[in-house]
Amino acid sequence: MKKNMVWWFLIVIVVVGILVFITINSKRVDYSNSKIAGEEQNNMQNAQQIEGVKIIILKEGNGDIAKSGDTVAMNYTGKLADGTIFDSNVDPKFNHVQPFVFTIGAGQVIRGWDVGIAGMKVGEGRILEINPDYAYGEAGAGGVIPPNATISFEVELLQIEK
Repeated sequence: MKKNMVWWFLIVIVVVGILVFITINSKRVDYSNSKIAGEEQNNMQNAQQIEGVKIIILKEGNGDIAKSGDTVAMNYTGKLADGTIFDSNVDPKFNHVQPFVFTIGAGQVIRGWDVGIAGMKVGEGRILEINPDYAYGEAGAGGVIPPNATISFEVELLQIEK
């Protein structure tokens, strides 16, 4: 009798284990062949962290490399973490559809731009994910960017003046 109970107990344990295994594995979805997964994987391979800026290369450039002291012309779109666009020079609704020009390292832009633009090649496209300490910090900006906000910019380097 005791021997039968032990066997039944072992059978129940094995069956429960099999059911748990099947349940866990049946909820997995294979996205490895999807276009989105491939793009995300490529973007993550092209991502790097420099100080308070995560840089994701969207498109390789083939021109000169921007460095501190260079004056650069950029296209950009700025977004909050929830995807809300707060500024852009490529969207006519923001009323300034021309390249944005500044000098890297001269304090003319937020620190995240100085860090994230240096090293770009002409024609290169990047996403800059900028933490609050490299953006607008505790103050936020103009009622548009909240305090302590992580923001992102999709940028393209159009031209460098050395």
